[in-house]
Amino acid sequence: MPVALYLAATNKAAILANDNNQSALGKRAKTAARAVVALSIEGAAGAIHLPAIETVLLETTADLSGFDAVIFTSKQAVKALDRLDSAWKKLKVFTIGAATSKAVTNLGGSVFFESRVALGDKLAEAIAARHSDLRFFYPRAREVLGDLEGILARKNVACQSLAIYETRAKAIDVSLIPNDAAIVFTSPSVVKSFFAQTAWQSGWRAIALGKSAAKA
Repeated sequence: MPVALYLAATNKAAILANDNNQSALGKRAKTAARAVVALSIEGAAGAIHLPAIETVLLETTADLSGFDAVIFTSKQAVKALDRLDSAWKKLKVFTIGAATSKAVTNLGGSVFFESRVALGDKLAEAIAARHSDLRFFYPRAREVLGDLEGILARKNVACQSLAIYETRAKAIDVSLIPNDAAIVFTSPSVVKSFFAQTAWQSGWRAIALGKSAAKA
C-alpha cells in the first residue's frame, strides 16, 4: 500500500495528497488534487465522511471521591466520563494533545497539564517526574495502546483506571470512495476496521495521522 503522507497529530490537512510517494520524506513534489475520505468519527471539513469506527459507552459507574487528578488520553474519554460523573471538573486534569484539551474546555473543565506528545507513555513519565504525589483516576477505553498504567505503577504513582467505553468497527459504503481518493487513517482501530471491509485499490493514497496509525 503506498503511503502518500505521514502527518503528526493534526488533521488539517489532508485536502491535498501527494501523487508520488516522496512526500513521506518531506520533499517538495508535484501534487494532484484528490477527493479526501475521512474515516474518523468526527470527519473533516471538505472531506467525504465515512466513519469506520464508533464509540460505545460501557455499562459502569465512576466514583471520583478520593482522587486529586484525572488523566484523559482521548476526547472520547472526556465525553464518556462526563456522562457518568461531572465531578471530574473539580480535579486537576491531565491530557494528551490539543484535541483532548479542547474537549475538556468545551465541557467546562480546565486543563492543568497537557502533554504535547501524543503518547500515553510520555504523559506517564511526565506525571511521575513532576506530580507523583497526586492520586490519579484514569478513565479509558476497553483496549488501550502503550503502558501508561504500568509506568505509573513502577514509579509508585497512585492511579486507578476504569474502562468506560470501547471503540467498535462500523460498516462503511466502500462504493462511495472515489478511485483516486486520499484516505485518512487516524488510528489503528480505523485501519483495522477499514481493511476488514475492503481490499486496497491501486489508485488510492493513504494519509496516516500519527505514528500509531502509520505503523498499523
